[in-house]
This record gives sequence, C-alpha cells and structure tokens, in this order.
Amino acid sequence: MLAFLRDIANQFGRGKCWSCGTNQAGNSGFCGYCELALPRWYPACCQHLADLSHALTEQQCRYWFASLRWEPQTRQLMQLYKFQYRSELSSVFARILAAHITLCYQGKPLPDSIVAMPMTEASWHKRGFHQTALVAREVAGLLNVRYVSNALRVVRKKPMQHLTSKRERWHNSHKSQLALGDFNGQSVAVLDDVITTGATVMAAADALYRKGAKYVDAWAIAYNQGD
Repeated sequence: MLAFLRDIANQFGRGKCWSCGTNQAGNSGFCGYCELALPRWYPACCQHLADLSHALTEQQCRYWFASLRWEPQTRQLMQLYKFQYRSELSSVFARILAAHITLCYQGKPLPDSIVAMPMTEASWHKRGFHQTALVAREVAGLLNVRYVSNALRVVRKKPMQHLTSKRERWHNSHKSQLALGDFNGQSVAVLDDVITTGATVMAAADALYRKGAKYVDAWAIAYNQGD
C-alpha cells in the first residue's frame, strides 16, 4: 500500500526534467541540456576503477561496468530514487545502463542472466520497493537477457556507513550473501545501484561462483570513485 501511494504521488512530478526541474523533459526524462550533461563513464571495462586490493576471494568479476560517474547530478538522481522514493526513476536508470552495456559488450556475448543485489527485509519494507531489482528487471527486458528474481539473499550484514576503511568493508562483506538456485556453467551479471569499493558485489559474485557460475560480471548504475 505504501509503494502504491508513493506511485500516485509521484505522478504529479512527471513531465519535468529529473535534474533541473524544468518542463522540457523529453522521452529520456531529462531536458536536452541535462541529458548531455549526464556524467557518463566511457564504454570500456572499469576493472581498473574498482579497488580489489582487499579482495578475499580467488575468483573475481570478469568485467566491471558502470554507466554514470558519482558526481552531483548522479547523487541528486540517486537521492531522489532511493530516499525520496521516486520509483519511476528505475526506467530512466535502466535505459541509461542498458545503452551503456550495449556499447561495452560490442563483439562479446552478453551474460546468460541478470540478478539484482539483494536488500535486507528491513530496508525493503522501509523503502517500499527493491531499487536494484526494478532496474535489473527492466535492463534484462531491454537487452533480452533472462532476469532471475530473488537470486541472492543477505545472510549477514553490518551497516557499511559504520565502517570507515576499505579493508573493514571487505571483511564485513565476505561470505555475507547466499545464492539461491543453480547457476552451473552460466555467465551472470550482478546489478547494483552504486559500486564503491566493490566489496558487496564481490560477495555476490563469490556466492554465485559457489553455485557453479562460470563468469560473473559487475554492472552498476554508478561508480563512486571517491569513497
């Protein structure tokens, strides 16, 4: 019911650019200027951007792809999506990420399936929607790749904001997720909203590798290079 009421309230904001608030938004959800100003990453492997020096697993993600840089415009959009409950932004993020992924995989096959980073039940109930699952499902449809719902579960978690160092975040995330189902021989993309250290994504990858995945790729709406 909470999510339904939020969706009704959000109807009043449609037609405006998500970034500047003008009434000149096109099909992308942005006015022409803000569309051009989106801080996009180049369509190349972001492996060099992820700090894996504290990784506790032998098998790592094959590719790291993120569509947006963590700059003020991206932070504003993510704030609206996650903390002001503007769930319809999932379609905006999905189109941006799907276009980026299409460029990144030129000449390479897409993964067999896409899974979303899991949320704790407490976070899901508080927000009223699963922000990564909404984007993952839409990206899967745009790319014609199988989406596997509820593929990962959080089994142990300490809030990341209480951890100051990258090493602490890696140790906190190690073996914190469980993969549900059989991924034997499959290539799988794990989709997150924001990648910072890469620790939580690698925890998901580790869980998928333990269930037989051949390759795991990391996809994200944004990569926060500064944190």
